[in-house]
Amino acid sequence: MPQSAIFRDVLTCHDRAASGFPPATQPTSTRLMYNFACCLLSNLALLAAVHLVCWFVHAMRPDLSIPAERVFVGMIAIAFVFDAALTFLVFAEATGPWQRYHPVSAFFARAVAYALAVTVALVHARRAAAKRAAREHGKSGKDGALVIETSPYSKSTLPM
Repeated sequence: MPQSAIFRDVLTCHDRAASGFPPATQPTSTRLMYNFACCLLSNLALLAAVHLVCWFVHAMRPDLSIPAERVFVGMIAIAFVFDAALTFLVFAEATGPWQRYHPVSAFFARAVAYALAVTVALVHARRAAAKRAAREHGKSGKDGALVIETSPYSKSTLPM
């Protein structure tokens, strides 16, 4: 095999590796599912990072309360707007190698991943708020009296 053929094979292999996974020989549905899964995982990792940062801020400054879910939803909204702008204003009319990745159809898979990540964040926020309210309600009654459950049939209250 001549040296130019080896060089050409190395270049085509490098081009396939640089273009990302899955290669263009995969069906479109596989690429769309890969886009959805990667976008969803990266969004959930971002949600975890935002929760961690908000937890650290709250640990350092207990008087400062940052709602992590609202921060996350805001970040996702900004990312969604930029993603839509790039998809429909830049890559939709692109010719050449970009057309084989079907940017418009891949956008809808990413949009569903954005929506699913926001739904997970909001459900988590609602559950945490319900748990917090139940915990606070268990500490004191409606009038501020301490509630002690002595049995399932009767309740004793101790005013404080």
